[in-house]
Parts: sequence; structure tokens; C-alpha cells
Amino acid sequence: MKQPILVTYRSVTGFTQQYAQWIAEALGGTCRPLADLSKDGMAAYGTVIFGGRFHAGSVDGLKQAKALAAACQVPRFLVFATGATPAAAQDQIAAAWAANLTPEEAARIPHFYFPGGLRYEAMPLGDKLMMKAFSAMLRRKKNKTPDEQAMAEAITASYDLSAREHIAPLVDCVTGME
Repeated sequence: MKQPILVTYRSVTGFTQQYAQWIAEALGGTCRPLADLSKDGMAAYGTVIFGGRFHAGSVDGLKQAKALAAACQVPRFLVFATGATPAAAQDQIAAAWAANLTPEEAARIPHFYFPGGLRYEAMPLGDKLMMKAFSAMLRRKKNKTPDEQAMAEAITASYDLSAREHIAPLVDCVTGME
């Protein structure tokens, strides 16, 4: 019998929520915000997939999701993160994962990155101010690398890199576990 699947997330601007919904649809699972879950609510699932945004170097909500999954002794736990970084920036993405998962966790917990984008209109004021400061810093920097130049141009306005096809590796991983 197929184990029930829970896709849970913490989303601020909607990209992570969209990916969570796509994953739940693809796997026939339940999709719920992390804030709505209790230990009892998570314990009923054989597979839990958590998604959060990369924000200031951390996956938003990951510590809470890992603690809840460990307390529930979830048999299978996977993680995805979204962000404004293009998927091709593998070194930046690898560094972000290394800052969020210990080497043991990285080996044990399947983890995936999905490009989202920026939605200034949905950002809290603090995030908007942080992005404005970052943008100004990049614009003022002399001798920018090509990646820094591309980032400086990209963060001037909202954009959307999300696409349903990005979830394929995660979906394949879960279906291969069953």
C-alpha cells in the first residue's frame, strides 16, 4: 500500500507555495502550510516533503520542519528550497545547502532547488529594504564579476523563473522510494 505523502511549506511571496502545490498534485499528496501542522498532523504520513525559500542564507522554516519530522519519526523526509538564483548557479546553490544541512543530513535527506524569482509586490517591508540595500551595494561595486553584474540587473524588478518541470527530479526521487 502506498504511504500517504505530505507536502508542507513556508512561503512568503508565493513561489514556494506554488511548487508545493505542484508537487502534491504530481504525487497525489496533501499540501499544507507548515504553520498549520502539529506533531500529530505530521505523524500520519510516510513521506514528508518540506519547502522553504532561501532567505539570508537559510532555508526559511527548515529547522522547525526537521525538528517536527524527527519528533514524528517520519520514515522519509525530503526538502526543497526556492530562490531568486537561477538554477545554473550550481556553486551558489551548493554553498547555500552546505550552510543549511550538515554533511550527514545532506547525505541522508534528499534536497532540491527550484528557481522562483522576485515578487516585490508580495514582499514584507523588511525584505524589500534588504533587497534595495543589496541592489545599491551591487550597483556601486567596482569590477563586478559577470554573475554579480547579472544579479545587479536581475534584482531591479519582479520576475518569475518558476516552472512545473523543475519538480521532476523530486517527483522521480519520491516515486523511486515507493
